[in-house]
Amino acid sequence: MDYQFRFWHSLFNPDKLAFALDNQEQDHQIKGYRSRFYILLCLTILFFVIRGIWGMGTENLTHLMATNLEEEYIASRYLSVLGAAIKGLLFFIFHYFFISLCLSILTDHSFKAISKIQLFVIASILIEKAILFLVFAMSGFTTTISFLSLGPISTYLTDESFVIFFFNQLTIATAATIFIQYTFLSKWEEESKRALLVKIIAVQIFFALVAAGISILPLYDYVSKVVGL
Repeated sequence: MDYQFRFWHSLFNPDKLAFALDNQEQDHQIKGYRSRFYILLCLTILFFVIRGIWGMGTENLTHLMATNLEEEYIASRYLSVLGAAIKGLLFFIFHYFFISLCLSILTDHSFKAISKIQLFVIASILIEKAILFLVFAMSGFTTTISFLSLGPISTYLTDESFVIFFFNQLTIATAATIFIQYTFLSKWEEESKRALLVKIIAVQIFFALVAAGISILPLYDYVSKVVGL
């Protein structure tokens, strides 16, 4: 029996997709998934490229234009767009492969099945990022704190950068990610679903802590010292 993978239909009908994924090694074939995979991959890279072309994250290049280093500025912008494309690819790989591997190890569920569910997670994060980008583009400036996260609230409670950046990682997309992963993985869970939920939340908190730690590190200064700039 074949299962036709249609993105929104599959997302809102988790029982059917979970059953098909659970039996894909036997008589169920998931048709239409590969094309959705490549479409989302291309959209992810394209989105990061568009942000790079707009100039998001390239504030440190402004001094080149201000000092009349036009050729260096143009070359740097081209390189920043290339870097944005690579960043988009790494973003996709991280969420599709690495997070799937972590969940597979923690839950003993199929990596192949979990990775397919991660398409929905990637899409939800992209939608949130697109909303942020549209707001930034209309306002003409960017901020390090997302208004779709708990970051703004945390600034009223503490001045500690690590805490603020940690809560800044807990966004609406994070809640959507937990909901999507739990909705599908719970279909295969035969033991404690509460333990499953704890594991899913723990993964989100762990990587939020890692991201917060990286955010407060002066990585640009470290790289500059290593390469001798």
